[in-house]
Amino acid sequence: MTETGSRVRLNIALYAATVLCACAAILLGVLMWDASGDRVQGTEVALGAGEDVGRGTVQAVPLASEEEQKRVAAQIEAASKMVNAFVNFRYDDADATIEAVKSMSTGTFLQQYTKGAADLKKIATRAKSEMVAGVVWAGLVAGDEDSATVIVATSGTVKNETTKFEEEARNYRIQVELVLEDGRWLTRDLQYVMLG
Repeated sequence: MTETGSRVRLNIALYAATVLCACAAILLGVLMWDASGDRVQGTEVALGAGEDVGRGTVQAVPLASEEEQKRVAAQIEAASKMVNAFVNFRYDDADATIEAVKSMSTGTFLQQYTKGAADLKKIATRAKSEMVAGVVWAGLVAGDEDSATVIVATSGTVKNETTKFEEEARNYRIQVELVLEDGRWLTRDLQYVMLG
C-alpha cells in the first residue's frame, strides 16, 4: 500500500468520525430539549428524582417559599453592603468608612470595631492607605429567620507607603455573621477566610 493511499484512508476515517460526532451532538441536543420547546431538561427541580446514581438516590428539592427567598436575598444584600463598606477605605476619608461599618454592626463586633477605629485611622493616615474593591460574589452558608452566615468575595487593589503607592491586587473572602435586630440585618462578626 502506498503512503498516499494510507493518508487518503486516514483522512476519510477522520472525516467520518467527525461527521458521526457532530450527528451525536445534535441528537443529544434534540433529546435534551424539553417538550415545551423553551427549556433544556436538567433545569427542572425534580428532574431525575428517584433515580439511582450509584451512591444514593436523586432527591427532588422543592423551591423555597417566596418569603424564604426574600429573606435570603436580604441576608446576602446586608453582608455584601457590609463587606463593600469594610474593604473600601481611604485614609483621607476614614471617618466615612468607619461610620458606615459601625452603622451596619452590632454586639461584640461593633464594640471591637469602635474600640479599634482610632488606631485604624491613625495607621491608615500614616501609611496614606487607599483600598478600592468590589464584591464579586456572595453566598449563603447557613441562615434562618433571625441569623445567617454569608461568605463574600471581593476583588480590588490597595496602595500605600508599603506598596510605594503602586496599586497591588487584593482579593479577599470574608465570612459575615448576621443577626436580625429591629428589622435590620446587622453584622455581629466578620472574619477573613483563608484561601486554600
